Amino acid sequence: MSTAKKDGLFITIDANIGAGKTNACHALASASSSRGRITRVLEEPTNSERFKHFLSHYYGDLITGKNTGGGFEMQMFMLCQRYEQHRLAVELAWGEQGIIVIQDRPIYGDTVFATTAMERGFMTKEEFDLYVDVFKNMSRDIMPPDIFVYLNVSPEECYRRMNTRSRTEEEGVPLDYLQHLDNNYRKLVSEMRRRGIRVLEVDWHEFGPPVVLWNKILGMVGSDESWYEQLSFSFAKQPRIPIMPNADEKKPG
Repeated sequence: MSTAKKDGLFITIDANIGAGKTNACHALASASSSRGRITRVLEEPTNSERFKHFLSHYYGDLITGKNTGGGFEMQMFMLCQRYEQHRLAVELAWGEQGIIVIQDRPIYGDTVFATTAMERGFMTKEEFDLYVDVFKNMSRDIMPPDIFVYLNVSPEECYRRMNTRSRTEEEGVPLDYLQHLDNNYRKLVSEMRRRGIRVLEVDWHEFGPPVVLWNKILGMVGSDESWYEQLSFSFAKQPRIPIMPNADEKKPG
């Protein structure tokens, strides 16, 4: 039996598009660093040319209402990226230095986007089944995060913020898509709690003080390591995707 001691902290932050998730990650990192902890933020690969290519294709499908394969491409690309990031986060948090790792959207949040794509007709059943198979295989050998932080922002406010930041690839993304994501995120938060993950849900309609958020996180992760060992074992035995599509969701015609 390993005697390795976990000195770091693996924090995941998730939210709908436009909620201010990345800014929250860096604000939280500043609060952690101010306490003398080595901290690293693992951002989404939004500056990657491959990310821009796949996102543009998928959003093109979303705007036109026609499935040309963009949803499947995007979700498989992001699933691979998040898996690599998750493994890195665990290595850094459990390593000799035991640093604080803050991940900008975890692998679990990715399933919200895949499920929404399937429900809206932008992934075929065969594509989604393949995505689920890959997710199951990946999730069997990853440790869960210490805490899952969800920034709760209404889809209407996310839509306003998304349009304010004026990213070219997001032009034309409909409000009802954000509303659909919000509905599935609520299911994810409930499922994460059911599985025993520490979930901190934060009202982020107003950007809160990062030190207050940091102190809340520290207060929630103060339990002993036996909880973490039990949870890790539980996740390994139950690697299924956190949320699945509703059979009665309407597909674009």
